[in-house]
Amino acid sequence: MAKINSTKTIAPGIQDAPVEHSIYLHSSEQMEKLLNDSIHLTVTSPPYITTLFHEGQEFNYSGFLDHYRTVVSEIHRVTVPGGRYALNVGDIVTKYRYPKLGTLLRVPLGPDLLQITIDAGFVLLERFIWDKGYTRNMGGPLLGSFPYPMTVYNNVYFENIYVFAKPGKRRVKQAVREKSKYTLEEWRIWSQQWWRIETISEKFKHHPAIFPLEIPMRMIRMFSYVGDTVLDPYMGTGATMMAAHLSGRSSIGYEIDEKVETLIVQRIEFEQKRGTPLDGLHYQLFNGNGQR
Repeated sequence: MAKINSTKTIAPGIQDAPVEHSIYLHSSEQMEKLLNDSIHLTVTSPPYITTLFHEGQEFNYSGFLDHYRTVVSEIHRVTVPGGRYALNVGDIVTKYRYPKLGTLLRVPLGPDLLQITIDAGFVLLERFIWDKGYTRNMGGPLLGSFPYPMTVYNNVYFENIYVFAKPGKRRVKQAVREKSKYTLEEWRIWSQQWWRIETISEKFKHHPAIFPLEIPMRMIRMFSYVGDTVLDPYMGTGATMMAAHLSGRSSIGYEIDEKVETLIVQRIEFEQKRGTPLDGLHYQLFNGNGQR
Protein backbone atom coordinates (compact mmCIF):
# COMPACT_ATOMS: atom_id res chain seq x y z
CA MET A 1 0.00 0.00 0.00
CA ALA A 2 1.19 3.51 -0.73
CA LYS A 3 0.03 6.85 0.58
CA ILE A 4 0.46 10.29 -0.95
CA ASN A 5 -0.13 13.50 0.97
CA SER A 6 -1.01 16.94 -0.30
CA THR A 7 -2.54 20.03 1.31
CA LYS A 8 -4.58 21.33 -1.64
CA THR A 9 -8.15 20.59 -2.73
CA ILE A 10 -9.68 20.60 -6.18
CA ALA A 11 -13.43 20.03 -5.90
CA PRO A 12 -14.89 20.57 -2.41
CA GLY A 13 -17.33 17.80 -1.51
CA ILE A 14 -16.43 15.40 -4.30
CA GLN A 15 -13.35 13.98 -2.61
CA ASP A 16 -15.33 13.29 0.57
CA ALA A 17 -16.65 10.07 -0.98
CA PRO A 18 -14.83 6.95 0.28
CA VAL A 19 -12.77 5.44 -2.55
CA GLU A 20 -10.43 2.50 -3.06
CA HIS A 21 -7.74 1.97 -5.67
CA SER A 22 -6.32 -1.43 -6.66
CA ILE A 23 -3.57 -2.30 -9.14
CA TYR A 24 -3.08 -5.82 -10.52
CA LEU A 25 0.38 -6.66 -11.86
CA HIS A 26 -0.59 -8.90 -14.74
CA SER A 27 -2.19 -8.78 -18.17
CA SER A 28 -5.73 -7.51 -18.52
CA GLU A 29 -6.48 -10.38 -20.89
CA GLN A 30 -7.75 -12.16 -17.78
CA MET A 31 -9.58 -10.11 -15.17
CA GLU A 32 -10.86 -13.08 -13.21
CA LYS A 33 -10.76 -11.07 -9.96
CA LEU A 34 -13.48 -8.77 -11.31
CA LEU A 35 -17.10 -9.85 -11.15
CA ASN A 36 -19.51 -9.59 -14.05
CA ASP A 37 -21.23 -6.19 -14.19
CA SER A 38 -18.97 -4.62 -11.56
CA ILE A 39 -17.30 -1.73 -13.46
CA HIS A 40 -19.13 1.51 -14.24
CA LEU A 41 -16.61 3.14 -16.58
CA THR A 42 -13.39 2.14 -18.33
CA VAL A 43 -10.91 4.82 -19.39
CA THR A 44 -7.74 3.76 -21.17
CA SER A 45 -5.20 4.31 -23.91
CA PRO A 46 -3.69 1.02 -25.17
CA PRO A 47 0.09 0.74 -25.61
CA TYR A 48 0.75 1.29 -29.28
CA ILE A 49 2.92 -0.98 -31.35
CA THR A 50 6.39 0.51 -31.60
CA THR A 51 6.81 3.07 -34.39
CA LEU A 52 10.57 3.54 -34.07
CA PHE A 53 12.02 3.73 -37.55
CA HIS A 54 14.73 1.09 -37.71
CA GLU A 55 15.24 -1.89 -39.98
CA GLY A 56 14.10 -5.28 -38.80
CA GLN A 57 11.80 -4.07 -36.03
CA GLU A 58 8.88 -6.28 -35.06
CA PHE A 59 5.49 -4.99 -36.14
CA ASN A 60 2.99 -7.66 -35.16
CA TYR A 61 -0.14 -5.65 -35.88
CA SER A 62 -2.52 -8.60 -36.24
CA GLY A 63 -1.19 -10.02 -32.96
CA PHE A 64 -1.94 -6.74 -31.20
CA LEU A 65 -5.50 -6.72 -32.57
CA ASP A 66 -6.00 -10.30 -31.35
CA HIS A 67 -4.77 -9.25 -27.90
CA TYR A 68 -7.19 -6.32 -27.85
CA ARG A 69 -10.11 -8.58 -28.82
CA THR A 70 -9.46 -10.59 -25.67
CA VAL A 71 -9.13 -7.51 -23.47
CA VAL A 72 -12.25 -5.75 -24.77
CA SER A 73 -14.26 -8.94 -24.30
CA GLU A 74 -13.25 -8.85 -20.64
CA ILE A 75 -14.09 -5.14 -20.43
CA HIS A 76 -17.55 -5.86 -21.79
CA ARG A 77 -18.06 -8.70 -19.31
CA VAL A 78 -17.20 -6.63 -16.25
CA THR A 79 -19.06 -3.47 -17.33
CA VAL A 80 -22.50 -2.84 -15.81
CA PRO A 81 -25.43 -2.55 -18.22
CA GLY A 82 -25.56 1.10 -19.21
CA GLY A 83 -21.88 1.56 -18.28
CA ARG A 84 -19.41 3.45 -20.45
CA TYR A 85 -16.03 2.80 -22.04
CA ALA A 86 -13.72 5.66 -23.15
CA LEU A 87 -10.95 4.59 -25.53
CA ASN A 88 -8.17 7.06 -26.41
CA VAL A 89 -6.32 5.92 -29.53
CA GLY A 90 -4.43 7.44 -32.45
CA ASP A 91 -3.41 6.05 -35.81
CA ILE A 92 0.13 4.78 -36.43
CA VAL A 93 2.34 6.18 -39.16
CA THR A 94 4.99 3.61 -40.09
CA LYS A 95 6.72 1.95 -43.02
CA TYR A 96 6.97 -1.43 -41.34
CA ARG A 97 3.49 -2.85 -41.80
CA TYR A 98 4.18 -3.18 -45.53
CA PRO A 99 7.99 -3.04 -45.58
CA LYS A 100 8.27 -3.99 -49.26
CA LEU A 101 6.58 -0.73 -50.24
CA GLY A 102 9.34 1.26 -48.56
CA THR A 103 7.21 4.28 -47.68
CA LEU A 104 5.41 5.70 -44.67
CA LEU A 105 1.76 4.68 -44.49
CA ARG A 106 -1.05 5.38 -42.05
CA VAL A 107 -2.18 2.29 -40.14
CA PRO A 108 -5.81 2.84 -39.06
CA LEU A 109 -5.45 1.63 -35.48
CA GLY A 110 -8.33 3.82 -34.27
CA PRO A 111 -10.93 2.53 -36.76
CA ASP A 112 -9.71 -1.05 -36.30
CA LEU A 113 -10.12 -0.89 -32.50
CA LEU A 114 -13.45 0.88 -32.97
CA GLN A 115 -14.82 -2.03 -35.00
CA ILE A 116 -13.43 -4.67 -32.63
CA THR A 117 -15.06 -2.87 -29.69
CA ILE A 118 -18.42 -2.78 -31.44
CA ASP A 119 -18.07 -6.47 -32.33
CA ALA A 120 -17.52 -7.16 -28.61
CA GLY A 121 -21.01 -5.82 -27.84
CA PHE A 122 -20.50 -2.12 -27.14
CA VAL A 123 -22.29 0.62 -29.08
CA LEU A 124 -20.67 3.90 -30.09
CA LEU A 125 -22.03 6.78 -28.04
CA GLU A 126 -19.77 9.67 -29.01
CA ARG A 127 -16.34 10.63 -30.33
CA PHE A 128 -14.04 13.45 -29.29
CA ILE A 129 -10.84 14.56 -30.98
CA TRP A 130 -7.83 15.36 -28.82
CA ASP A 131 -5.67 18.03 -30.43
CA LYS A 132 -2.33 17.42 -28.71
CA GLY A 133 -1.16 20.98 -29.16
CA TYR A 134 1.66 20.81 -31.67
CA THR A 135 2.38 19.61 -35.19
CA ARG A 136 4.18 16.34 -35.84
CA ASN A 137 6.40 17.87 -38.52
CA MET A 138 7.33 20.81 -36.28
CA GLY A 139 6.30 23.35 -38.89
CA GLY A 140 8.44 22.07 -41.74
CA PRO A 141 8.18 19.55 -44.61
CA LEU A 142 10.42 16.97 -42.94
CA LEU A 143 8.59 13.93 -44.35
CA GLY A 144 7.17 13.11 -47.76
CA SER A 145 7.91 14.22 -51.31
CA PHE A 146 7.84 18.01 -50.76
CA PRO A 147 7.84 20.04 -52.96
CA TYR A 148 6.64 17.39 -55.40
CA PRO A 149 3.26 15.60 -55.52
CA MET A 150 2.18 12.10 -54.52
CA THR A 151 3.48 11.66 -50.96
CA VAL A 152 2.19 14.40 -48.68
CA TYR A 153 1.39 13.93 -44.98
CA ASN A 154 -0.93 16.06 -42.88
CA ASN A 155 0.67 18.14 -40.16
CA VAL A 156 -1.92 17.70 -37.41
CA TYR A 157 -1.12 15.72 -34.27
CA PHE A 158 -4.40 14.42 -32.84
CA GLU A 159 -5.98 11.30 -31.39
CA ASN A 160 -9.54 10.02 -31.15
CA ILE A 161 -11.42 9.41 -27.93
CA TYR A 162 -14.25 6.99 -28.62
CA VAL A 163 -16.96 6.70 -25.97
CA PHE A 164 -18.94 3.46 -25.98
CA ALA A 165 -21.94 2.25 -24.01
CA LYS A 166 -22.87 -1.24 -22.92
CA PRO A 167 -26.57 -1.67 -23.77
CA GLY A 168 -28.85 -1.37 -20.79
CA LYS A 169 -29.88 1.26 -18.26
CA ARG A 170 -28.35 2.38 -15.00
CA ARG A 171 -30.54 3.48 -12.11
CA VAL A 172 -28.85 5.90 -9.73
CA LYS A 173 -30.28 7.64 -6.70
CA GLN A 174 -31.00 11.34 -7.14
CA ALA A 175 -28.67 12.22 -4.26
CA VAL A 176 -25.77 10.63 -6.15
CA ARG A 177 -26.71 12.45 -9.33
CA GLU A 178 -26.70 15.75 -7.44
CA LYS A 179 -23.24 15.09 -6.01
CA SER A 180 -21.96 14.27 -9.50
CA LYS A 181 -23.11 17.46 -11.24
CA TYR A 182 -20.72 19.54 -13.32
CA THR A 183 -21.00 23.24 -14.10
CA LEU A 184 -22.41 24.99 -17.14
CA GLU A 185 -18.94 26.32 -17.96
CA GLU A 186 -17.50 22.80 -17.80
CA TRP A 187 -20.26 21.58 -20.12
CA ARG A 188 -19.50 24.35 -22.63
CA ILE A 189 -15.87 23.22 -22.80
CA TRP A 190 -16.40 19.47 -22.61
CA SER A 191 -19.20 19.32 -25.17
CA GLN A 192 -16.92 20.65 -27.91
CA GLN A 193 -15.90 17.79 -30.18
CA TRP A 194 -12.35 19.09 -30.66
CA TRP A 195 -10.32 19.34 -27.43
CA ARG A 196 -7.09 21.33 -27.45
CA ILE A 197 -5.08 19.92 -24.53
CA GLU A 198 -1.30 20.14 -24.56
CA THR A 199 0.50 16.80 -24.47
CA ILE A 200 2.91 16.32 -21.56
CA SER A 201 4.81 13.25 -22.81
CA GLU A 202 7.79 15.40 -23.71
CA LYS A 203 7.89 16.83 -20.18
CA PHE A 204 7.67 13.52 -18.31
CA LYS A 205 10.94 11.69 -18.95
CA HIS A 206 10.13 8.36 -17.32
CA HIS A 207 7.55 7.02 -19.82
CA PRO A 208 7.35 7.48 -23.61
CA ALA A 209 3.60 8.07 -23.88
CA ILE A 210 1.30 9.44 -21.19
CA PHE A 211 -1.87 11.44 -21.37
CA PRO A 212 -2.55 14.53 -19.24
CA LEU A 213 -4.88 14.11 -16.27
CA GLU A 214 -7.39 16.37 -17.98
CA ILE A 215 -8.30 13.59 -20.45
CA PRO A 216 -9.37 10.91 -17.93
CA MET A 217 -10.75 13.64 -15.63
CA ARG A 218 -13.20 14.79 -18.27
CA MET A 219 -14.20 11.24 -19.17
CA ILE A 220 -14.79 10.34 -15.52
CA ARG A 221 -16.78 13.48 -14.71
CA MET A 222 -18.86 13.17 -17.88
CA PHE A 223 -19.60 9.45 -17.93
CA SER A 224 -19.70 8.20 -14.33
CA TYR A 225 -21.10 9.10 -10.92
CA VAL A 226 -19.45 9.83 -7.58
CA GLY A 227 -18.73 6.52 -5.88
CA ASP A 228 -18.46 4.54 -9.14
CA THR A 229 -15.57 2.21 -9.96
CA VAL A 230 -13.36 3.08 -12.95
CA LEU A 231 -11.20 0.53 -14.76
CA ASP A 232 -7.97 1.07 -16.70
CA PRO A 233 -6.70 -2.15 -18.32
CA TYR A 234 -3.46 -0.42 -19.45
CA MET A 235 -2.58 1.58 -16.38
CA GLY A 236 0.82 2.97 -17.30
CA THR A 237 1.69 5.81 -14.92
CA GLY A 238 -1.68 5.79 -13.15
CA ALA A 239 -3.35 8.84 -14.70
CA THR A 240 -6.81 7.23 -14.64
CA MET A 241 -6.41 6.28 -10.99
CA MET A 242 -5.37 9.83 -10.05
CA ALA A 243 -8.25 11.37 -12.00
CA ALA A 244 -10.68 8.92 -10.38
CA HIS A 245 -9.39 9.85 -6.93
CA LEU A 246 -9.75 13.56 -7.63
CA SER A 247 -13.31 12.91 -8.83
CA GLY A 248 -14.48 10.79 -5.89
CA ARG A 249 -14.45 7.48 -7.78
CA SER A 250 -12.69 4.20 -6.97
CA SER A 251 -10.41 2.60 -9.55
CA ILE A 252 -8.90 -0.70 -10.65
CA GLY A 253 -5.88 -0.90 -12.92
CA TYR A 254 -3.94 -3.62 -14.74
CA GLU A 255 -0.31 -3.27 -15.75
CA ILE A 256 2.37 -5.75 -16.84
CA ASP A 257 5.33 -3.40 -16.25
CA GLU A 258 6.85 -4.41 -12.92
CA LYS A 259 8.13 -0.84 -12.51
CA VAL A 260 4.57 0.45 -12.27
CA GLU A 261 4.84 1.57 -8.64
CA THR A 262 8.01 3.56 -9.38
CA LEU A 263 6.29 5.11 -12.40
CA ILE A 264 3.27 6.06 -10.30
CA VAL A 265 5.42 7.71 -7.64
CA GLN A 266 7.29 9.62 -10.34
CA ARG A 267 4.03 10.67 -11.97
CA ILE A 268 2.58 11.83 -8.66
CA GLU A 269 5.69 13.90 -7.94
CA PHE A 270 5.44 15.36 -11.44
CA GLU A 271 1.77 16.25 -10.98
CA GLN A 272 2.28 17.75 -7.52
CA LYS A 273 4.96 20.06 -8.90
CA ARG A 274 2.32 21.22 -11.39
CA GLY A 275 -0.06 21.97 -8.51
CA THR A 276 -2.28 18.90 -8.78
CA PRO A 277 -3.86 18.02 -5.41
CA LEU A 278 -3.52 14.32 -4.68
CA ASP A 279 -4.16 14.32 -0.94
CA GLY A 280 -5.31 11.08 0.65
CA LEU A 281 -4.50 8.87 -2.33
CA HIS A 282 -4.04 5.25 -1.20
CA TYR A 283 -3.59 2.29 -3.52
CA GLN A 284 -2.93 -1.41 -3.14
CA LEU A 285 -0.75 -3.56 -5.37
CA PHE A 286 -1.60 -7.20 -6.14
CA ASN A 287 0.66 -9.68 -7.92
CA GLY A 288 -0.41 -12.11 -10.62
CA ASN A 289 -1.87 -14.45 -8.02
CA GLY A 290 -3.99 -11.72 -6.52
CA GLN A 291 -1.79 -11.45 -3.42
CA ARG A 292 -0.80 -8.11 -1.88
